[in-house]
Amino acid sequence: MLKVTLGLALVTLVACSQCPNNEVCEAGQTCCQDPTGEFSCCPFHHGECCEDHLHCCPEDMLCSVMDSMCINATHTLLFVERTPAKRTDLPKSFRMIPSLPASEDDITCPDGSFCPAEFSCLLMASSYGCCPVAQGLVCSDGKHCCAKDHECSADSNSCVKLKEPAEAVLCGNGTSECPVDTTCCGTEDGQWACCPIPKAVCCDDKIHCCPEDSVCDVEGSKCMSSTNQELPMWAKFPARLRAEWEDHKFVESRAKAELTTTRQITTAGKQMTTLPGALPKTSDVPCNDTAACPDESTCCKTKEGGWDCCPLPEAVCCDDFIHCCPHGTTCNVAAGSCDEPSGSQPWFEKLPVKLIRSQNVAVTKDVPCDDTVACPDGSTCCKTQEGGWACCPLPEAVCCDDFIHCCPHGKTCNTAAGKCEDSSGSQPWFEKLPVKLIRSQNVAVTQVHSDVPCNDTAACPDGSTCCKTKEGGWDCCPLPEAVCCDDFIHCCPHGTTCNVAAGSCDEPSGSQPWFEKLPVKLIRSQNVAVTKDVPCDDTVACPDGSTCCKTQEGGWACCPLPEAVCCDDFIHCCPHGKTCNTAAGKCEDSSGSQPWFEKLPVKLIRSQNVAVTQDVPCNDTAACPDGSTCCKTKEGGWDCCPLPEAVCCDDFIHCCPHGTTCNVAAGSCDEPSGSQPWFEKLPVKLIRSQNVAVTKDVPCDDTVACPDGSTCCKTQEGGWACCPLPEAVCCDDFIHCCPHGKTCNTAAGKCEDSSGSQPWFEKLPVKLIRSQNVAVTQDVPCNDTAACPDGSTCCKTKEGGWDCCPLPEAVCCDDFIHCCPHGTTCNVAAGSCDEPSGSQPWFEKLPVKLIRSQNVAVTKDVTCDSTKSCPDGSTCCKNKEGGWGCCPLPEAVCCDDFIHCCPHDTTCNVAAGSCDEPSGSQPWFEKLPALPRAGQRSPGNVNCDSNHICPDSSTCCKNTDGDWGCCPLPEAVCCKDHIHCCPHGTTCDFVTLTCTSNTTSVPMTDINQPSTKEEQKQHREVKDKVGKYNSRVPCDLQTSCPDYTTCCLIAKTNKWGCCPLPNAVCCTDGEHCCPANYKCDVTRVSCIRGDVVIPWYNKMSAQSTPAPSLDLGAVECDEQMSCSADSTCCHLSTGEWGCCPLPEAVCCPDQEHCCPKGYRCDLRRRSCIKTSWLHVEKVPLAHIDDQKPQSSVTENDIQCGGGHNCKDSETCCPTSKTTWGCCPSPKAVCCDDMKHCCPAGYKCGAGGTCTSAVGFDWNNWDNWRVFFSKNNRAITL
Repeated sequence: MLKVTLGLALVTLVACSQCPNNEVCEAGQTCCQDPTGEFSCCPFHHGECCEDHLHCCPEDMLCSVMDSMCINATHTLLFVERTPAKRTDLPKSFRMIPSLPASEDDITCPDGSFCPAEFSCLLMASSYGCCPVAQGLVCSDGKHCCAKDHECSADSNSCVKLKEPAEAVLCGNGTSECPVDTTCCGTEDGQWACCPIPKAVCCDDKIHCCPEDSVCDVEGSKCMSSTNQELPMWAKFPARLRAEWEDHKFVESRAKAELTTTRQITTAGKQMTTLPGALPKTSDVPCNDTAACPDESTCCKTKEGGWDCCPLPEAVCCDDFIHCCPHGTTCNVAAGSCDEPSGSQPWFEKLPVKLIRSQNVAVTKDVPCDDTVACPDGSTCCKTQEGGWACCPLPEAVCCDDFIHCCPHGKTCNTAAGKCEDSSGSQPWFEKLPVKLIRSQNVAVTQVHSDVPCNDTAACPDGSTCCKTKEGGWDCCPLPEAVCCDDFIHCCPHGTTCNVAAGSCDEPSGSQPWFEKLPVKLIRSQNVAVTKDVPCDDTVACPDGSTCCKTQEGGWACCPLPEAVCCDDFIHCCPHGKTCNTAAGKCEDSSGSQPWFEKLPVKLIRSQNVAVTQDVPCNDTAACPDGSTCCKTKEGGWDCCPLPEAVCCDDFIHCCPHGTTCNVAAGSCDEPSGSQPWFEKLPVKLIRSQNVAVTKDVPCDDTVACPDGSTCCKTQEGGWACCPLPEAVCCDDFIHCCPHGKTCNTAAGKCEDSSGSQPWFEKLPVKLIRSQNVAVTQDVPCNDTAACPDGSTCCKTKEGGWDCCPLPEAVCCDDFIHCCPHGTTCNVAAGSCDEPSGSQPWFEKLPVKLIRSQNVAVTKDVTCDSTKSCPDGSTCCKNKEGGWGCCPLPEAVCCDDFIHCCPHDTTCNVAAGSCDEPSGSQPWFEKLPALPRAGQRSPGNVNCDSNHICPDSSTCCKNTDGDWGCCPLPEAVCCKDHIHCCPHGTTCDFVTLTCTSNTTSVPMTDINQPSTKEEQKQHREVKDKVGKYNSRVPCDLQTSCPDYTTCCLIAKTNKWGCCPLPNAVCCTDGEHCCPANYKCDVTRVSCIRGDVVIPWYNKMSAQSTPAPSLDLGAVECDEQMSCSADSTCCHLSTGEWGCCPLPEAVCCPDQEHCCPKGYRCDLRRRSCIKTSWLHVEKVPLAHIDDQKPQSSVTENDIQCGGGHNCKDSETCCPTSKTTWGCCPSPKAVCCDDMKHCCPAGYKCGAGGTCTSAVGFDWNNWDNWRVFFSKNNRAITL
């Protein structure tokens, strides 16, 4: 994805406030941003910007937009209107790039090429190019572009911001208003609110809105664009109520404007205003007797045949009727520019004319279309599809065949391309406009016989043709003697043939688009003859010339064809003599095929005595329509199959005709002659008039029951669920069940017996028995603090706590995670429960219920000086300002750039950004801010107020929240963005984010969070308590993450989560994280570092920090084998023990991988999955280390980390983010695929090869091609 940076020139500002978009406000004013990204100026220092984006309030006061006031505890003031910010320079225009081949999210240009999603396709000199803004316009040189709300400068090198109207948007009630570039939308209570985007779509929920050219999906809480892209919904804010004096002032100013003449001529960058009365009235340029333009402007025709004003003298009026160009230039409509031999410039938009009210207005001669309507002078009457008239805004124009557009005299309409063509080339065509009624004349009544009568009740306009509709009524084809097409919607000219598949009208010379039919008009003055309907039964009928067909519900629908064939899908029908092809959706006979027809609703016969049909009773409470069959549902209730004596299928959803067999796998009804699609069942109707008999539920225990004809089955939690089958078999997965006499095949997910197999059934929730006295079940106590539900078993966890096995008297497995039924044996290697008759899957234990919590003990911070400290296991390093930062490594090396650090016994390589040692190099680490020491408030501390302090040699600065922050510089300058600060004697420069003086410039410094006494005390307690738990990473007082992970806050739950990477970057979306030295790109859901883009990582849930145990060392696998602390013993495929580098991990069945606690192995997707309510978290699988778990490390072995080691003659290489492997070569190069390595002096190549590294620049991609041709194979880890 391309990233384009807009370079802005450095501007020296004197006594001004600079806004982030390079605009400025006067000294002592505040920059306020509106939803479009523009800035305006609040006349108060540190002012409060109101949410209406129009007003502001003084510092320490709040905006009350509804009351138009500024308020605080003691004062109330009117809020103040903001003023526009001044522009200090012009941004450079964007250089366009050629369009590219397709990618998934790209947009398609008209010529078939593609641009990135956030770009816009624009026509360059001869082809389309990509402009790096969503809505851009091409400059006159065809190489540069500007954003939509800008125009290009004359040399195409700069973008000039277009002036925007200052007035607000007035809402429909005349008393509410919204800011410029917003949209008024109604609310549920009948008031008005503002959508923060222009020309927005107001959603039906009266709460949200969507961008222009999109559709509100209220149920999905999203906006769908015309290109089917999902966009976020926007929330509205309240509209501002105008005061009476404002409305009075608005009316006065409007009346005054009508009496005076104010002229503004705007060119590229210049504005000239002439005061009223400065020029005589004759200075106006008259367009006709009723309209005029200001002096030095030009009258130009509009599309409607009226007049607009071009703000240039003797200008050229462009063919789009909207723009104009200077005298002597040519309009380039395609490029939107004015061209001349020396170059091109942007064109100009025309302005409204003013009426000449004081003169006797002469009536211009309209062009009459017929006796009732006319078009303006200089335009042409064209027929519409309805047989009426529209106006083409050109004299003697050519009316196009689509009945919508027209072309200039002498040109030809190209309907397919949407252009007007002649021998000299092509131009865009014109859209026709409405005609106007001729009210002043005596309108001649057209003769009745000029209409084309369809029958006694309906007629079509003269020159059109009556065509039948699907309903058996009439529509009008806007062509004389036309051909009515078989789709009942379109028609074709006389002498052509309808091509329904292609949607065209064909003839020997070629084809053309077909026409859509129009509604007929009723003939009210005649006696309407009643047509004879086709009765379906005593209650409903279909129109004359149609056929009654049965519906799936057993009712009736109308096929709009006489003596038609009703298709088996109960929805469609075919003409008489044809056969329904349900699979192809066509009607076929020997001559070919055609599309089938959809049936229409019947109409009730109200005047007759309706006979009651006999329903088919299912039981005493439910029945199905006559001619259908009652079928059981999964829940034990009833549905209706729309066939008589039907076969009810085993999936409880579908049914088949009498004499056929349900094929559940194929979804069809089979018989010896072939198969057909099956039918979906319909709801039953209740029999209200009878005495409903109460069915007898199946009680599971004293509190819950299942419906009649179902079976109670135990759940994993020890509760109950309902299998929708009588005397069913409950499957071992606690989720599914099988019919009586069948066996559950859990691996295949089927029910089997000697005759074959069928899909199994999912159990349903039970219902409570409210009418009985519910007995209180007795929990199973594990100890004084934890208990398990009745019918389950307490099992120990690895931490020495308790989990619950959802089985009575169960066997607790040695992995501390699973359990097996009573009388079976845990097979940890296979992940099953074994007994002499066979094996079954094991069960996962569930959390216990806590009765009371316990306390935890504490660790010690690393002291930097009397005021600062770093967390235990880290190192204090000086920063550039002379303060302290924390390197997240023990006894680390502090690098000379004052930002990074390296592990103990390595060397900082500042040029390469790495930590070097004889065996190789690794990325360096970024330091973290130091924390104030608990209880320290030395005499040298800087007091911000009575509650907040900053360290000595720092400065108190207000932050963006209005609270205090600490600038790590003495007597510093606090920047006005409330985020940065600068050294004493320098100035904050927001353009380059530097601190400038007469002699030098340095980067800005961030304002840090100050400390309170309570915060210091809590931090000290956390570090002291958690630090004693081996090498876990503490998050807070109660929560920690495994070693080599990072604590990140999960936004959805506001709880700590663990990023499976050391020193990771926590992304702002609160769900993901990225490796160290990468940045989160939320828009692309990825991690970026320079040109490198990788997917980001999902965080895992953090776990409560366990109480300290006596054994702080290894995890014992058996009497002889053990793994390092914070790892898990897992069996390998060899039968030996392996170590999973995760605490309390889940060992996967493939005996190669493992997953974090709380996740399950998904070997098919090669990931670990944790499912919570409507949300699935996935993390990569971790490899089980096949090294000897027992701690037999010699003095010469190389320590890899996480308890792993390699021999002295080998090299540690990562095989995943958390595991290590050994390369059988000293000082080897570890390949990026984490699978291979190469000997020293070689580099990893493509396809698992090693190539000589001598004499090549590895940063030059071209050199890689040389190595790809060599075939030295890499060593597999």
